[in-house]
Amino acid sequence: MKKKYTIGVDLGGTNIKVALVDNQGNIINKIKAPTRVVDGPDKIIDRVIILITELMKSVSPDKLNGIGIGAAGEVDHQEGKIWFSPNLFWKNVPLVAKIKKKINLPVILENDANAAAWYMHQLGPAKGVDNLICVTLGTGVGGGIIINNKIYHGWKGKAGEIGHMTLFSKGLKCNCGNYGCLERYVGASYIVERAVKKIKKGEKSIIKDKVSGDWSKVTPRLLEKAARQGDKLSKEIWAETGEYLGIILASVSTLLDLEMIVICGGISKAGEVLFDSLKDTLKKRVFGKSPGMVRLVHGKLKEDAGVIGASLLYY
Repeated sequence: MKKKYTIGVDLGGTNIKVALVDNQGNIINKIKAPTRVVDGPDKIIDRVIILITELMKSVSPDKLNGIGIGAAGEVDHQEGKIWFSPNLFWKNVPLVAKIKKKINLPVILENDANAAAWYMHQLGPAKGVDNLICVTLGTGVGGGIIINNKIYHGWKGKAGEIGHMTLFSKGLKCNCGNYGCLERYVGASYIVERAVKKIKKGEKSIIKDKVSGDWSKVTPRLLEKAARQGDKLSKEIWAETGEYLGIILASVSTLLDLEMIVICGGISKAGEVLFDSLKDTLKKRVFGKSPGMVRLVHGKLKEDAGVIGASLLYY
């Protein structure tokens, strides 16, 4: 019989989020800290252990199933390793073994997008949907695939990494070392980068006055607000982002014949300024004329989807 609580961990490129979650998927308590990727794996893992230990103080260990971790990158869920994470800059890190040295609990490791997809399938808008992809849009771009009600890992656990599918054959270099990856165009910092480059080249935008020449103040949220105010450049940036994402997702949906696409993560908060273009692109590019177009939905749990999904790995 499953115990009452699980600790979920969402290890991302920007923040570490840790939550005590009950067996209904309700967050009892949560804390977070900046990841600070420059610190390297050992210090970051120490930080994760400190956060977990802090949450464990609020519950008896005999009521805990264990620890579920969703981590960014190429994850081996069987061996408990992160083979490669372009946003954490990790290679071959035995995360589970390092945590179990300090904390005497079972640990399950999953790709963070798989954890988010599992949440959406268990408790979110994809509940009852057998075949779907959940896309996480934030610092990086991840994808978790559910096929026949199970997380699809593929041969080596790399399935779902749509952020590193090629959008442009001779495109810009990505953190993963490849060129033209989707993430290099629709990741949070790259959306900002495209906008700033266009403004610096002389394209008009209210963004320039809003930041008074301090380009570090340009954020996706600011670009969203400007688009809603009618700023042409900002609207174009979001339309491009939706189109780029739609091109890749149309190909994935055509390949797998998906029933649903769930979009979540910080960038998804842009709402219709992103989704209008994405929907149009999917309609144009998904193969087939039969009834039953893949459904596109916004997973609106904000930042909690990953951490709850990680805890639900025990159910």
